Amino acid sequence: MRKYTANYTYTNPNFIIQNLEYRKSNSKILPLLYVLKNLLQRGFPTAMSKYLQDKIGKIHEQANYQERLLLVPAEPNRWVGTIKGGDRYNPAKNFLEHIIPHHLGEYAFVQSMIVPEININEIVGRYNPAFIDQKVDFYLPQALLVIEIDGGQHIREKALDARRDQYLSEYGIETIRISTFELQNHQYENKIERIINRIERFKQKGAFEFYKLAFEKAKNNAYTEEEIHDKILPTAIIRFQLLLLDLLAYDYLKIGEHWNFNIRCDEPIEQFAKLAIEDIYIWCNHLALLRDKQKLPKFDYNINIQHTPDFQFDAQSINIDFSLLKRYTDEHTLEPDIIFVRSDYFDYSAKRHLIGLDKNYFEVNTAESINYNITDVDKPVLRFFLQNLFNKRDFRDGQFAIISNALNLQDTIGLLPTGGGKSLCFQLPCLLQPSINFVVCPIKSLMYDQIDNLKRGDVAITNVNLICGDQTAEERNQIMLDYARGKYLFVWISPERFQIKDFRASISNIITHFNIAYAIIDEVHCMSEWGHDFRTSYLNLAKTIDHLSPKDQNGEGVIKYIGLTATASVNVLKDIRIEFSRRKQQLEDENIKTLIDYTRPELDFIVVDDLCNKENTLLNLLKENSIPEDISKGTLIFTPYVNGKNGCFELANLLSKYYPNQVAWYSGSCPNMPGMRLTPVMSPQDFDRYKARTQALFKDDKYQILCATKAFGMGIDKQNIFYTFHYGLPSSVEALYQEAGRAGRWDKALPENKKKRGKCYVLHSRETSKVQPLAEKIFTLNMGIEQMKDILDEVRWDGEDIFRQLFLYLGKMHDVKTEFLHINQIIETFFQESTTKDISYEELQHMDELSIATDIFEKYIYRLCLLGVVDDWTRDFKSKFTIKFNSININHVIASLTSYIQKYDPDEKVEENIYAINQVECDTPLKQAIWYLLDWIFRHITENRKQSLKTLSDWCLEYKDSSSFKKRLDSYFTFNESTFVLQHIAEHSLDYKQYFEVFYSNKKFITKPELKKLRDRLSRFLESYHNSSGLNFVSGMVRLLLDDFKDTDGKPRMETALKAIAEANKDTLLDNEFVLGVIPFLLDANLPSDRLTELCTMIIKYFPSLTEEMADELQMPWLYNDVIQENIRMLKQINRKLYEQIGRI
Repeated sequence: MRKYTANYTYTNPNFIIQNLEYRKSNSKILPLLYVLKNLLQRGFPTAMSKYLQDKIGKIHEQANYQERLLLVPAEPNRWVGTIKGGDRYNPAKNFLEHIIPHHLGEYAFVQSMIVPEININEIVGRYNPAFIDQKVDFYLPQALLVIEIDGGQHIREKALDARRDQYLSEYGIETIRISTFELQNHQYENKIERIINRIERFKQKGAFEFYKLAFEKAKNNAYTEEEIHDKILPTAIIRFQLLLLDLLAYDYLKIGEHWNFNIRCDEPIEQFAKLAIEDIYIWCNHLALLRDKQKLPKFDYNINIQHTPDFQFDAQSINIDFSLLKRYTDEHTLEPDIIFVRSDYFDYSAKRHLIGLDKNYFEVNTAESINYNITDVDKPVLRFFLQNLFNKRDFRDGQFAIISNALNLQDTIGLLPTGGGKSLCFQLPCLLQPSINFVVCPIKSLMYDQIDNLKRGDVAITNVNLICGDQTAEERNQIMLDYARGKYLFVWISPERFQIKDFRASISNIITHFNIAYAIIDEVHCMSEWGHDFRTSYLNLAKTIDHLSPKDQNGEGVIKYIGLTATASVNVLKDIRIEFSRRKQQLEDENIKTLIDYTRPELDFIVVDDLCNKENTLLNLLKENSIPEDISKGTLIFTPYVNGKNGCFELANLLSKYYPNQVAWYSGSCPNMPGMRLTPVMSPQDFDRYKARTQALFKDDKYQILCATKAFGMGIDKQNIFYTFHYGLPSSVEALYQEAGRAGRWDKALPENKKKRGKCYVLHSRETSKVQPLAEKIFTLNMGIEQMKDILDEVRWDGEDIFRQLFLYLGKMHDVKTEFLHINQIIETFFQESTTKDISYEELQHMDELSIATDIFEKYIYRLCLLGVVDDWTRDFKSKFTIKFNSININHVIASLTSYIQKYDPDEKVEENIYAINQVECDTPLKQAIWYLLDWIFRHITENRKQSLKTLSDWCLEYKDSSSFKKRLDSYFTFNESTFVLQHIAEHSLDYKQYFEVFYSNKKFITKPELKKLRDRLSRFLESYHNSSGLNFVSGMVRLLLDDFKDTDGKPRMETALKAIAEANKDTLLDNEFVLGVIPFLLDANLPSDRLTELCTMIIKYFPSLTEEMADELQMPWLYNDVIQENIRMLKQINRKLYEQIGRI
């Protein structure tokens, strides 16, 4: 007996198929059949295909769609041998067949709803080894009622009976015991009364009113034409579809042969089998077209449907006894050659008052992942699945490339703008694989939002779940058990789960029973941005997943990564590529899929100089835009802060005075009471509930304004946000784009949305004249953290947006020396070579000299992984870490560091630089290596953050209008030919020819507008490669050409670049591509005389051999001046030495 949960409408979703023998098949089409079985069972109820909608209508749009029609048999069930008892007198069977119908009065119809001999574990829905194979006599699911008929043996089993009754009562299930003595002597009136009282109790909740009406309807055959068409017919279709797929999967039927179906059906429906078969063909044909690039033969079949009470068997056909109303019994054992299709007993949730949610028999069908080998030719076929599964007319820009790459079983990074449909890019590939999958998600609000969007509307994918801290430990364990049993197509998980030993073991166990096709890492930029800041688990995520993954014949992990984000800096993208690299240096370029155009035509970007008065500026803008008078238009106000007058909590309280009951706040961490730094405004439990409630209310338009940190901005899909305000400078262009993208998410393809416009305001406070020089100073190249902190100490409260962001970042950072001391103490205290060691939280609090917080300790452990000192670690998030130590052999450490760092900086001389460390504290090579790593990380991350902030600050200072600002955004994000040239320059510093090539297009020197685009595109790379001589040269040259050479991205970078190039070529100063190419390049650049002179003077400083050639070729004789002066100086020096020698004679 096989059980299923599936439906297209609100009738009983649970049904069974009997007498279908399991046969192992090697059919080529089997994986596709598994995919289709999963698709049909993806939710309850789920949407019909376009074909079925065309044939019987869009029932999900009907007004009566969510009205329940319970299918209840009008006749008693026929049980043959299941009910245990004596041969002559069976008290249990007598109770069911005679006492129930005669003594329950108006509730006599429940006789057909009672299931005999059912396992306790099946009733409860939980596995308990204490009750394996233990059954109850009767169970009435709709009343959570067990009825036991106790014979004489129960006198000896009272203790066991008591344990069973107590266990069931813990789940709200009442047990009523009737002895065979009471039955034989007709002394059961009080027990019948208890049964009726139990039913009456659930009648008050509405359940039995539905069943009573359903029974009367079935008894009188009183179904309306509308009910038959909108409820019964769709239910019959999907049941026959799943039967058909099983017949194909178990080789009862073969494609290409003729099929005969002989069906006895109780219900007055005729076309269900034909519609089911035709629809299955369309699905299977498109799957075959997608995978095999060829059509399937049309299904050749004949259907005979009987509505007679007695089955007329046909030996030449597949014989099916098909009934929607009847419940299953054991009568199928009398006719083993007939397949029985019956309804299940669990069809209405007494707990939730919804049909079918008490039991969900769905189990994912899995097989080896399918490589579809998709090309552009397959786009129309893939569009079929888009339309039928997600009701989307066509792919948005960029989606097809990401989806097809994933379906071709390639690790994939997908970059799409906010509102670009990233979620679909993992949902569709997952649904088209015979697999289960998991989604790693950074924030709970995003998990809830994505699941909510899948379950609602005409998508209706409900067999999904999440695991998060809002659940009890028991709930999380149960979801994990269900996931291990294949109950979910997707499960959303936080990255921290992968650092838990038991969770890893569970995933390993799942892999032994099911195929996992994809590990989706949503908002994948968090892997880098948040991993380095405060969620260290992200940094070990990809490595852990790859370790858990089974391997193919080439040793490559079969669980494929899909990483998705709207924004990723070049630095973050490089991080992700390295994390996804597996055994390669980094993920290949062809597996990074993005858009050519990042413009958001429906959004205006407006930078407002708030004159250092954000509060008044915001209030005026809200009034100017009639916010929140139009309740159909949502508004998000982003602030980088949780606390303080600029924090989301106090800002929301302020706005509530002007707009009562229309403003809420949202943050990742709980705010503190104003003026009380260590006193949260609510408990952690209340805070979690508040966030979930606020998110739901804002999505449902109960609040018009939400003041939030970036914890809310990521991925939340609310389609009527028209305004975003940035109450302070975001940390980067990516952050601005990510947060601004919450607006304008309406469907642009709909005619009514064509003219809609959203607005993104940035409230920008310029630095005052008092601190502006310090702002310029802090953006100096290669400034250390200590120097930056000294500047912040000098600025203190006088700074505006730039310094507030730097305070936010640097205020929570350690310095190199602090981390160095901590890591060394960890090694001295805990390290034991090649051992696995438990380290308790308590031990961390009582170390000899230092007390280390657990999250900080985990970051240090990750640092030790990079050094090769630690191989791996887990933590239970309660009391301990488990560390697998490796070795502190210096050769091993240097090899580990070299492997890691040269993925980022291929030219970095790691070993040489380690031994060059001369800090007093570094008295061993190991300590030198630790210091080197920390110094490299701090410089790498800090320069990235600082340069990112500078880019956005410059844009705000130079703002003219929305159109020009959006052009800068497009230049920044778009990948084109010059982007790849810049990437090449960054990673190949000795390829000097490319330094010059980036300034040409079609062999012509680029124009000033193109130079501006190059500047903005280049700024993205400068955020990531702070020591690239090539990028520094290009940046200096661009700034010089745009007459902005004084900027820190101008002359200082040029100076740094020329020095590095000269140093790298000190043995070939007269013969290298830079020397040979620079003069022709300067001739084409056509610089004004003063700028050309300034540059040439700098070049000659490092390449004096070029003086004569430059002076002649560029017609700049004055370049000789310095040479002549230098020659005169040298002659004077020689002359002086000669006089000194003569004087001594």
